[in-house]
Amino acid sequence: LRIGGGTGSLQKFVEQVYNGLTKAGVEVLYDDREGVSAGEKFTDADLLGMPLRCVVSEKTMVQDKVELKARHKKETSLIKLKDFIATLNH
Repeated sequence: LRIGGGTGSLQKFVEQVYNGLTKAGVEVLYDDREGVSAGEKFTDADLLGMPLRCVVSEKTMVQDKVELKARHKKETSLIKLKDFIATLNH
């Protein structure tokens, strides 16, 4: 889970994502470091072996979605937050 800056409503959405994932039993690395580029954060997540990257941004928030990328794949996908959490609960 990554966040950088943003509005108060983005922060609330990130907390909603974080809480939904942790309630579903997902271990989350919440990378809210300031002064670090998105690329550095993505590289660090890869180095730590994170199997799935979930990016929350203003762009995804307005669609009530998160951006997902599996570590072993090149493509990313947008998925509704409730659908993502529902798949984790099964």
